[in-house]
Amino acid sequence: MSSRPRALLIMGGDAYHNLPEHYEAIAGLFAGPAGCNIVVTDDLPSQTQKTLSGYDLIVLWTTMAKGPPEAIGALFDVVRQGTPLIGLHAAPYTVRMVDGGPEAIGCSYIKRFAHLPYQTVKVDIADVAHPITQGVSSFSISDELYCLEDLPADATVLASYDGRAASAPYVIPEGREPNPSDADAHVWRMTQSHAPLLYTKPLGTGHVVVNALGHDGQALTNPGFRQLTVQAARWLLTGANPTTH
Repeated sequence: MSSRPRALLIMGGDAYHNLPEHYEAIAGLFAGPAGCNIVVTDDLPSQTQKTLSGYDLIVLWTTMAKGPPEAIGALFDVVRQGTPLIGLHAAPYTVRMVDGGPEAIGCSYIKRFAHLPYQTVKVDIADVAHPITQGVSSFSISDELYCLEDLPADATVLASYDGRAASAPYVIPEGREPNPSDADAHVWRMTQSHAPLLYTKPLGTGHVVVNALGHDGQALTNPGFRQLTVQAARWLLTGANPTTH
């Protein structure tokens, strides 16, 4: 019998986040350096508490504008019973419309504007002593920057970005009508000196780690993103306990 932990990777959803390069990069990361025996599915809606049980780790990377309530509820029930969860990139987006979803995953996904424009940003490590971020220096990455808010008091932010430096001042492109959400996004980012990108929080007897980076193949193969993701998996699989790091 293999001693490698079993991980379930839930992919799929919107077509632009359902490309072969995404499967290759993410599945390879968990099957390779994270050391897992990995099962991959692109069928979040069919998941139940029974199908989600029995894994040592669950990874959610699905992108859905309207996530399936029953499957997402079952997912968080399994986490509450002790199975750790890594939510990558669009995980907060997928659960945002489900009752209790934002509270379970640990953040609200701003609905007026989903994210800032794709751009290169510096990721600042907030806690160099935590096992997830230990040995990771601040790094640059080209990615889609989610706008997360309302993290609970029991969330530990491990990496962030300075929204004020994230992009050029808001300018209406030539030939385009003003979009109020673009202006709102600009106002929001100018108040965010430490906008969260990576955090962990308890959920029942389980733990959740959210890493909002990882929009495309370039981001998914960024060394900083990879190291943070692998170390998150290892920490969760070896008995995560935020009070002892």
